[in-house]
Amino acid sequence: MQMAWFKREKRDYEREFLDSVFIHWEALMRYATRLTGNEAQAEDVVQESLAKAFKAFPKLREKTNHRAWAFTIVRNTFLSRARKQNREQPLEDAARVVDLSAGPELRLVRPDDGYKHGFEDAVLEALTALPEAQRTAVMLCDVEGLSYDEIAQVLGCPVGTVRSRIHHARRRLRETLASYATNRGYGNVGHLR
Repeated sequence: MQMAWFKREKRDYEREFLDSVFIHWEALMRYATRLTGNEAQAEDVVQESLAKAFKAFPKLREKTNHRAWAFTIVRNTFLSRARKQNREQPLEDAARVVDLSAGPELRLVRPDDGYKHGFEDAVLEALTALPEAQRTAVMLCDVEGLSYDEIAQVLGCPVGTVRSRIHHARRRLRETLASYATNRGYGNVGHLR
């Protein structure tokens, strides 16, 4: 009789995981694709992240924000993989090692790789020109729809820092994309400073 109870509980656990964490799969894929610049690598990062999340799911506090928690796992998985990859570089490739102190880079890639997700080249270039901390914060807010509190949790920084990063990123984007927006018929956006 006890075995039937265990099976029911496990099914409930799996359903709860699907309903509260796995439901964010598409957003996690977009985020991972922007981190890695490559859909195949992004799939690996998300798959590994969801496996970690599933394993840790029963240990979560009752009021955990599952969406922010999942984004945090994706970010940490990406950073761990990048650090590991840099440690495993052959000596002849040492000149190509990425400096992680600058953070993950947003890479411009070809339109056929599924990375652009509706961004035109001018917008991608403007995003790429942002410092990583600002770019990540504005992407999580304006593209993925996370709240400032959720972003603070994902990035491990105070909400005030998130607000500042987003404010500065948006200001830089407005300045950089003002003529682009005017040429596309969005009116004069210079007054929005």
